[in-house]
Amino acid sequence: MKERPVDLISQLPDHIIHQILSFLRCKKDVARTSVLSRRWKDIWASFLILDFDQRNFQMMSSRKETGSAEAETKKKKEIFRSFVSNTLQRRIEQGSSIRKISFRLTSFDGDMATDINKWIKSATQSNTQELDLHFPSKKKLYTLSHNVFTVETLTALCISGCNLKNVKVVNLPNLRKLCLERLHVREKIIQDLSQDCPLLEDLRLIHCSTGFRDLLLSSDKLRRVDLHLCRRLHKVELRAPNLEKFWYHHQMFCRQEQVELDLASCSILKSLTVEIPSMTDEMFQSLVSKLPVLEQLSLCQCNKLKTITISSHRLKKLSLRDCKKLKEADIDTPNLVSFEYKGKEMPFLSMNPSGLIEANIYLQRGVQNQTRVGFCDEEDDRARFAKLQEFLGKFDHSKGLKLIVHSKKTFMVHEDMSKILVPPIYDLKLEIIKPSLSLEDLFDTVLRKWHPSALFLVSPAITEFPENLYDKLVNKEKKLVCCRYNAASNKCWRHFLKDVKADNISDVLHPSDWATWLKSCSSDVGKITSFALTWAKDQSTAGDGVENEIVL
Repeated sequence: MKERPVDLISQLPDHIIHQILSFLRCKKDVARTSVLSRRWKDIWASFLILDFDQRNFQMMSSRKETGSAEAETKKKKEIFRSFVSNTLQRRIEQGSSIRKISFRLTSFDGDMATDINKWIKSATQSNTQELDLHFPSKKKLYTLSHNVFTVETLTALCISGCNLKNVKVVNLPNLRKLCLERLHVREKIIQDLSQDCPLLEDLRLIHCSTGFRDLLLSSDKLRRVDLHLCRRLHKVELRAPNLEKFWYHHQMFCRQEQVELDLASCSILKSLTVEIPSMTDEMFQSLVSKLPVLEQLSLCQCNKLKTITISSHRLKKLSLRDCKKLKEADIDTPNLVSFEYKGKEMPFLSMNPSGLIEANIYLQRGVQNQTRVGFCDEEDDRARFAKLQEFLGKFDHSKGLKLIVHSKKTFMVHEDMSKILVPPIYDLKLEIIKPSLSLEDLFDTVLRKWHPSALFLVSPAITEFPENLYDKLVNKEKKLVCCRYNAASNKCWRHFLKDVKADNISDVLHPSDWATWLKSCSSDVGKITSFALTWAKDQSTAGDGVENEIVL
């Protein structure tokens, strides 16, 4: 007699199962565990993470919608308020300690303030460790109670769209993470945070207006600082010897604005992301010269950069995106494993990419080519793509890397990189994929994410993968159960694919520009297979079975 399998997960302590449930993104999946057994029903009832999102109630459709749209909106708001109040009351009566609670409101008016004050008070009196408060940032803001900044149990606090005028005292002795978003932040709050949050490791100011131009942060505990689009802030000095990650995004409001960054004290900084339109070559070189152990570097929209030099044996990830004037990049990074580039030119040809195991390259069309589509027809453009092919040829194809080349709904996948074809097309994207990703997983990702209409597979002369791929596309189940519990927006490609045709590239009856070009190159590679794919137009209802057939 076959022994029944032992359910070891259900035997774990409650707090460990709660931790496992916290990793599930979909709250419905968490609720579904309650039907497994009485034990799981009790665990779900005591789950310590609450997420109240008003958007879910606004999307509810009533079977009997009567009256005006305004009346329906008011009704849904009342349902939301009642749900939050009743849920919190039930948890308090059970004596639950809420580990994390999140309130995300899409509307706010004066009559809701009393309820919100009660909700936050209930949350802060339940030994809550993590509190997220998100309010619409309109003219009339919710004024946050000063008590929130004195909850001693809090380890993480995120506040968005509130008025902080009542905050006079800060006393958060256990706080490790703080995110302030779409607020007006006074200098006193920053000073108090530095002094009265001794364990603060992660500080993020996002879309905040500041009452000061200079920001000085001094702390031995800080590990991460993010400053995004903080109006009026132009000088930042960080005296944080243990800082490991810094992200600074400055938006220029006039062309003469200058930014000063002083990271000289951050000698062990490992990750730096800067988006500073006014950054000059000299400013960049001065900045990176003081960061000897940097492992990740990202430059985005640094539009004054023209020439940069990056020399590091520690750097592992490099990203250069939308630096419009960048013409020359001298890159000497022998241990680089990941590279990203987005722009019009190719300033990195001196770089040796043989150590890379992943790369993303997006060549945008120049201003003079904005109206052009399809294949390039000018000599300068063809020369640019010849340089790109030369650069790709320096990759170590023995590592088993795969290459995706795509433009709009047309994709070309190289089964290996021993023979590379790069079409000279405007707005071309290339992705070099880690060897750890199998071809099957790679195609699953492409099909699910992009729904391509044309797919070309470049393979070695001896391979069975094109036939296996065609069989996988054609012989999918008619009654799909693979994504039974997924939302329509999260179903895999099988639910939307309606038809597939495959040909050898030399036999394509109605060749596209891609197919014509590939035919001219077919002698340079082993095998090219063409797939024409037809997808359902209405993706919200497609593919659940024969009864949902959609006429294209």
